[in-house]
This record gives sequence, C-alpha cells and structure tokens, in this order.
Amino acid sequence: MTDAAAPHWATTVETHETEDDAASGGGPPGPDRWIELLHETAGGSLGIDVIYDALALVAERFGLEDLTVAVTNDGAGVQAFRLHRRPIGPSELERITDGSTFIATPDSVPAGAQRLVTGIIEVALATQLAQRRLIRDPLTGLLSRQVLNEALRAAAAQSSRYGWTFTLMVLRIGAAVTERDIRSLGHAFGRALRSGDTGTRLHRATFLALLPNATAESLHALVQRFAEESGRPLGEVRFASATAPNDSVDPAELFRLAASRLNGD
Repeated sequence: MTDAAAPHWATTVETHETEDDAASGGGPPGPDRWIELLHETAGGSLGIDVIYDALALVAERFGLEDLTVAVTNDGAGVQAFRLHRRPIGPSELERITDGSTFIATPDSVPAGAQRLVTGIIEVALATQLAQRRLIRDPLTGLLSRQVLNEALRAAAAQSSRYGWTFTLMVLRIGAAVTERDIRSLGHAFGRALRSGDTGTRLHRATFLALLPNATAESLHALVQRFAEESGRPLGEVRFASATAPNDSVDPAELFRLAASRLNGD
C-alpha cells in the first residue's frame, strides 16, 4: 500500500474537541495545533507529510507506541499510513484486510479523535492527488499540457532574448489504439525522452515534446528510441517539428507550424 492516488472528493472535518477527547484528559497538543494542521491539509502545502504529522500528534496526545490508519480512496483503493513512516507489517495488514481502519498501541484513542485523524488523512490524500492531476497526465504519467505550456513560454522568452535554440516536436501513432495502448505508448514516450526534455500527451496517441538544442539527427534518434520502447514499427510513427528561433519565437506559432507539418498542410 502506497502514499498515492487521488479521489475526486474531499471530506469535511469538524475542528472542535469532542466530549470523548475531553474525557481522555486532554493535554498537549491543544486544539489550536489541530486547526493549524487542518489548514495545512486543505492548503496542500505539506503534501503527504501532513498525514504523518497528524499521526505524530495523536501518538503524542494519547501516549501511543504505534499507530496505523487506513482509508479507502475512490481512485487508489485502500491506503494505509503508519506512525514514523514505518512499513506496514503483516499483523497490521491482516487487520486492515479484515476491515480495521484505526490500529493503535495501546488502544486508547477515543472515537472523536479517530474520526478527526481519519478525516485529515482523507483530505490530505485528496488534496495531494488533485494537485498531482494538475502536474501529470493521469493516464500516462507524462507532464500535463499546462506544465509543458509554461515550459514552452519560458523557453520562447529565452529564445527571443538570447537566441536559445529549441525544437517543439509533435509525434503521433497512425494506427488505431485502445486506452491500454495509449497508457503504454505514453510510458514509452517518457522513456524515450532524454534529460532536459519535456513531454506531454495532447490527445489520444498524439504526444508533444520540448527539446532543447535539438537537431534533425536527435529528432530521428528520439523517434527510433520511441519505436523500440513501444514495440511499434517505424511506419506507424509520424512526427513533425518547429524550431526556435529560426521558425518563430511565438509559442502558439511554433505549435501551429509543427501541427500543420504533421498533418501535411
């Protein structure tokens, strides 16, 4: 079980202390720290780290030696987190499989606190995965189009100012593909890129790459690597490109040129 994958929902968590909590004797950390943690969770500033902060707070408050919390996520299935990032052991895994979601040693955490911590984990997981979807294409794991657009604008500005050369390449598989094929092709495209290259998926089996200092030879080498990685014959792989500053330093024009060349316009 991993610290991954994202739901399309978020959980609302109450921030006040429950009667169960008051009966436990209270003590540090106080409610202010819980509220801070909720704000950090919703803001996504700490990512998955906020989950382990929450577990540490519970362990400190209730004098726990160990703690494992499991939540079920629409996109990721069951996700389990253990105090101090310890591996999930066989005994914890067996209890989670049997339906347990809050495994504390000693078993002294009141129900109100359990609900609060579980809610924090659900929100943190949802926030982390929602942010990841802004960065990565969920199907292939390549960078999102938004991220590549930002990189393209920055590269174009540098090219306009300093004459920096880069190439925008569009690559398409000409054969019919399934969603499973697209996932595999995206992974192959990512492996074919070199350090410093930036790649994304435009739609279906059409991919886009921003390649610093690329030459015609390096483009052919990338296509060859892609064909080898994907297992597709070279005859199915079509590609075209536009280069800054020779063709243009305008991002939209570079994309238009590459796309029109790919389509034979």
